[in-house]
Amino acid sequence: MTNAQSVSGEGALEFLIPTGARSSGMGQAVVASAIGSEALWWNPALIARAPREVALHATKVLTTDTDASGAILIPVQRVGTFALGIRYLNEGTLPAVDSSQQQTGTLTTVVSILGATFASPVTDRLALGMTYKLLRYWFNCTGVCQQADIRPQTIALDLGAQYLVAKDSSLALGFALSNAGPKLQVHDVSQADVLPVRADLGISAAPKLDQLPKGIRVRAAADLVTRVSGGYAPGFRMGAELSWLEQYQARGGYVINGPFGSGATFGLGVSTGKLQIDFARLLANNLSASDSPTYLSLRYRF
Repeated sequence: MTNAQSVSGEGALEFLIPTGARSSGMGQAVVASAIGSEALWWNPALIARAPREVALHATKVLTTDTDASGAILIPVQRVGTFALGIRYLNEGTLPAVDSSQQQTGTLTTVVSILGATFASPVTDRLALGMTYKLLRYWFNCTGVCQQADIRPQTIALDLGAQYLVAKDSSLALGFALSNAGPKLQVHDVSQADVLPVRADLGISAAPKLDQLPKGIRVRAAADLVTRVSGGYAPGFRMGAELSWLEQYQARGGYVINGPFGSGATFGLGVSTGKLQIDFARLLANNLSASDSPTYLSLRYRF
């Protein structure tokens, strides 16, 4: 039995690496509640009512030298929201070896992911969205490398929906089907790997609690994630956000069977009006504190 994020027999695993500091701080439980450009990689439907925004996101992970992404959202009145996103991952440099396991050079693996998204409100409460993604590998070689002339790539689709159970969006449901597409072929057809297709179902609640001081708002969320094919134990994500005057945020959560294992998350955010700055960390149980993923996001509304 494998968990929801098992990598056995799957390719294009970069699709599974989380991004976005707000999302990560809330335990990645954002299929129903991701905001702005972060929603591009979680549930495309969530940008349907988003304002114009440009954003930069960066992640520091032990297994990746560089993980950075950027996005721009452009809403069109009475039509929907269009968005473009790009993600760059430098997975580091490793020795290149020949068939006798003798080193012949060094190999640096670079991955790019391009995403084009459209989302629109279908009704006052239902929004649908879709993201078309193109992933490509680049192998930069010093010396002699078998992979030097290989440029594998694949495409994938993300489909998403959000339903506002309460018209004021205090209670929302989200669904996303991500990474559906053809197999990734690196060497030949017989060795092609299936994409890591996932189905996510989430709920988000922002109750109005009279006992809280004025200006304080609370949001809680929970997600269930499963592999679409093959045996699995599902993954769970849960989190909460406490905000004051819509300017300062504190977040916490917990991930079970995530891409980096299981563990607690925490995050902080501050808004200066148009600029939102977010920071988060995942304290994975199988990683030391110094190796745990760290996230930073800058989002600017214009």
